[in-house]
Amino acid sequence: MQVARFVLQFALGIALTYALLRWDKSGLSEEQRERAWNAATWGAALLWFGPLCIPAWGWVTRRGKGRLHAHFGFALGAIVTLLIGLVVQSVDALFVWAAGLPPETPI
Repeated sequence: MQVARFVLQFALGIALTYALLRWDKSGLSEEQRERAWNAATWGAALLWFGPLCIPAWGWVTRRGKGRLHAHFGFALGAIVTLLIGLVVQSVDALFVWAAGLPPETPI
């Protein structure tokens, strides 16, 4: 069960992050899209950092309009990262409940 919980958390964190960054990239201006990561960097960031790459994404894509926009992008990315973490933890708690495991079961 511990492997299933780990895989669920890992896959859900990457999938939510990927979907969010795809959605965000579609709303960026052409100039912002040019500053965004290429496919290799994007894939590596998703694989290695998961949701923790979102603040860096916000910084990179919003820095052209000035430091204030870059800081706002970073802060918004940090908030979204926390929200994704809460969603992943909630799904994990639901999985633990559905599997009938004790709530204190470590991964």
